[in-house]
Amino acid sequence: MTWVPGPRSTFGICRTFQKPGFCVEKKRQVQCRPADIQRGRVLGADAVGLEPGSVVLQVQREIAPIAKCFDLIIASRARAAVLLVFVALCALLPGFTAIPPVDRDEPRYAQASKQMMETGNYLDIRFQEQPRYLQPAGIYWLQVTAAKITGYGPEAPIWVYRLPSLLAATAAVVLTYWVALPLAGPVGAFIAALLFTPCILLGVEARLAKTDAVLLACILSATGFLARAYLRQIITLRAAVLFWTACGAGILVKGPMIALVVGTTVVALCVLDRSTTWLKALRPALGLGWLTLLVLPWFIAIAIVSDGEFYRIAIGQSLLGKVAAGQQGHGAPPGVYFLLYWITFWPAAGLALTAFPWVWQNRGEPVVRFCLAWILPTWLVFELISTKLPHYVLPVYSAIAILIALGLLHGRRPDLIIRFVVVASVVFYGAIAFAALYVLQGQIASAVLIVTFVATVIMAFGMRHAPASPAVLAAAVAFSGILMNGVVAAVVAPSLKTIWVAPRLAAAIKRHTQCPQPHVASAGFEEPSLIFLVGTRTQLVDGDGAARFLAEGGCRIALVTTNDEPAFIAELAAVSKQPELLEQIPGMNIGKVRKEDIGVYRLRTP
Repeated sequence: MTWVPGPRSTFGICRTFQKPGFCVEKKRQVQCRPADIQRGRVLGADAVGLEPGSVVLQVQREIAPIAKCFDLIIASRARAAVLLVFVALCALLPGFTAIPPVDRDEPRYAQASKQMMETGNYLDIRFQEQPRYLQPAGIYWLQVTAAKITGYGPEAPIWVYRLPSLLAATAAVVLTYWVALPLAGPVGAFIAALLFTPCILLGVEARLAKTDAVLLACILSATGFLARAYLRQIITLRAAVLFWTACGAGILVKGPMIALVVGTTVVALCVLDRSTTWLKALRPALGLGWLTLLVLPWFIAIAIVSDGEFYRIAIGQSLLGKVAAGQQGHGAPPGVYFLLYWITFWPAAGLALTAFPWVWQNRGEPVVRFCLAWILPTWLVFELISTKLPHYVLPVYSAIAILIALGLLHGRRPDLIIRFVVVASVVFYGAIAFAALYVLQGQIASAVLIVTFVATVIMAFGMRHAPASPAVLAAAVAFSGILMNGVVAAVVAPSLKTIWVAPRLAAAIKRHTQCPQPHVASAGFEEPSLIFLVGTRTQLVDGDGAARFLAEGGCRIALVTTNDEPAFIAELAAVSKQPELLEQIPGMNIGKVRKEDIGVYRLRTP
């Protein structure tokens, strides 16, 4: 039997008959459209992929309402997109404003954007006085725009700088659906988007003021047009221009990263097909000209402003340095991304094992070939690069979700072991979250226990009906993951006060100073979150430097770690000064992964 996806379909356990009342084959995976009928009425006209003469009974009673609802959603692409936006926001908003600045990259981006507004220089990128020439200015412009639109300006809290990431991650969910439409049809596209939504890595990037969620949206925008061109769909001039615009936006956000993902996909497809004719639909000659027009002005301007320093740092140190050696302590051997995948793509990661046999058998089919060309070259490049950061492979997770959806649509279902592991993983996730809060803060989080129980029940329901309906399976995976990630982001993460040192230091400074803008120096604690929260003028010094800073008098506060305290006190004593300890802030420096006690000092007055 050849299985053919229909344009509107929900799946269930259907039974085929040669004549009414005589069951030939039970629990066979076929595709059918539910109708508002009495149980037992035949649906021969609505069956898809059956031998001539067979008829189908209504789907199982307990999943029929869900099946009807799913069918109603996918009947309209606009309705599906709106629902996906709602589901994405439910997944990504919890904890969005409550989580403090996360060291180290997030406050560096936010502080650089803040300084653009403070100085009025929107070309040069700086963190305090140091140039930050790691990638182009696109993400900083978006963050500045968010700060100005919301009315906060340079005083914007960290969540304002996260808004571009939130919007881009939400768009990425809808774009996954859009990319998958020509590859898997409306049913598979919606399932793929549902599976991608609760992805842990997507949720993390949506809550960080960084480049990666925005880059993901740019890559998916370009890939959607690329998929349609490869499948020989009509690409209008407007669509071709949008493809190259997405590429240009990606370059302005993170340099050549979009070229790596889209470029390796194109090269792999051309090599496998031994043809480049399909690329003509994207108007490469016109598109490259438009791309150059979009990105060249800033690259010329930054070359002039930085006197060429941007290219020396961005290319010579950052880009080539990541290839040759692990930067900033992020070096790791090949295979790390494969190990991280099972965590970062939770809760849908295990379903890849279910889809893999079908994917391998159909690797020559255009839709499967496209997804594999999207995943494998990019993954291989990142495995071979010395610097390993989890978010590098995020752009291929949408393709994995699409392949899982295709496998489910073509009859693949998780076996008993996979179903058990997936359900058990929810319990394990909840146990880790509960233990982290109890060990680090001594708190018993009843909300974590309740949500874990509910999420486990939902996942178990979906796994129980997995043989009957991929729609129910995808919905259960999505909602269970959303609940667990939501409680961790909204309850657990903000409550881990031990690791949020900089916000407590900023609050202590505010409590113990009378002047509106005190001068602050920090000895030993040099995390970017402190600069962002306390102010651009914050000085980073050693113990001796903190003593000299405080000895100058005036409205000054010195933050001194335990390691720097002896030198600090000795240097003050040498100039006949005494410090006054206002408060001791204990905590854990997550940037250096160590416990750190920090004293808040001012000069003792006679």
